[in-house]
Amino acid sequence: MASSDPLYSHRCTLPHRTLWFGWASLYEDRIHIQGWTWRGQYQKEVAVADIDEVDWRPRPERPNLLLHLEDGRTIPIRLRKGAGLWNAKLHDLLGQSLLEDRGIPKNGQREEGDEQAKDDEDQTAA
Repeated sequence: MASSDPLYSHRCTLPHRTLWFGWASLYEDRIHIQGWTWRGQYQKEVAVADIDEVDWRPRPERPNLLLHLEDGRTIPIRLRKGAGLWNAKLHDLLGQSLLEDRGIPKNGQREEGDEQAKDDEDQTAA
């Protein structure tokens, strides 16, 4: 595969922005987003090195890939297909584990302040 070929390329939309014919392409060193807005052609590039964390949510009608950048900004993207593939590949490119924040704590106990897990347990017991 040539270095100019994307690893993945899927149709996308951006929240709070009209984007017609939107496409997001994942390369080993960057993400390229392009499409058309009311003002003309839209293009944005995000360096993979600038991404601090990737948050993937399996929700089809809202942003399903959140890119948290090192400068504190967050770039939300809604990929029409392949968000799970992007999540796995971005974690690989960043040298991060997919299960890093989803695994069982080392001491086997839930961290203090984990209210969602407590609520889930309460609902299961009911």
